[in-house]
Parts: sequence; C-alpha cells; structure tokens
Amino acid sequence: MGVEVRDFGPSWRDGHAFVALVTAVRNDLLDVPKLQRESNRSRLDAAFDAAERDLGIARLLDPEDVDVDRSVCWLL
Repeated sequence: MGVEVRDFGPSWRDGHAFVALVTAVRNDLLDVPKLQRESNRSRLDAAFDAAERDLGIARLLDPEDVDVDRSVCWLL
C-alpha cells in the first residue's frame, strides 16, 4: 500500500497513512480495499481500533482530531 507522508498534518487526514502503519505491522487486521472506499473518519476509526485492540497501542486520538481542515491545522 504505497502511501506518501510529506508532513504531520494533511498527509494523515485521510487515514491512509494510519491504515498503512497498522497493515505494515500485521496485514491481516484491516480490509484495505474496503477501507479505500470509506470516509476519512471511517478509515481513521478502523485503524485506531485495530491498533488498540490487536496491537496494544493506546488510542490517544479520535478521528475528529485528525480529520480537520488544513486551514485550521495551525490552531493545533
């Protein structure tokens, strides 16, 4: 799953980078083709859930924390 991350903001917004990270650790946790058709927040939620449930990574973010308009990212 070729995902290019160029920054700490917009590159993560659509959830593809988080899905790629989870899949790189364990490629059996997420249905990547299905998630590619989902919304940003659905992808983010699936990746965060799998990371917490199956990889033991505490969920420190919610989809609405990441899926934000670039024009308001400077506030974070």
